[in-house]
Amino acid sequence: MDALTFAAPRSKRFVDWSEAYERVELYFLSLRIENKLLLSQLIAKILARASERLEDGAPLSPSVIAMQEARKELNEWFHAVLNAAGLESKDVGAHGRLALFLSNLPGNWQNEFMHPGPWPAEFLDEVRSAYLDTSPEFERSSMTPRPIRLGPVSALADGTWKAIDRWPYIGTAFVWGLYLAVLGCVFFLTR
Repeated sequence: MDALTFAAPRSKRFVDWSEAYERVELYFLSLRIENKLLLSQLIAKILARASERLEDGAPLSPSVIAMQEARKELNEWFHAVLNAAGLESKDVGAHGRLALFLSNLPGNWQNEFMHPGPWPAEFLDEVRSAYLDTSPEFERSSMTPRPIRLGPVSALADGTWKAIDRWPYIGTAFVWGLYLAVLGCVFFLTR
């Protein structure tokens, strides 16, 4: 990994770079990366790439660009690791993160995380076994629609609403009468 080379540009957006740093740091902490040196190197690399994109005229804030770069960098690393392990995937990000957690890569292989290959065979075996566990096992099944029976209370409520729809003035009077009756009961019970 490269040495720490990122320095936030002196501009009105300095506070935005602080927010970008915090977001990227929390993102990698959520992936269980706890090694401070590795974390600092990853954040510096991501923020340097975000700074380059921002200089090219990207209209987004530094924190949004930094998070896009962090996800892109992680997906590229997952893609390279999965290819080295002999696996193919359409959704590398989701399956890769799940394999990351299932195999406890941050705990067992923190020194290999986000580093370029070649990777040790044990590391690739662990990624392969965890990655294969992330795929669902599909089974064909058939579902036949059945009528839903909600019971006599549902039928009574349905009939009541249909009657209220047919005679709106009587329905309104009934609802207001019911409301006033409940209010009167509450009044006399609390006195």
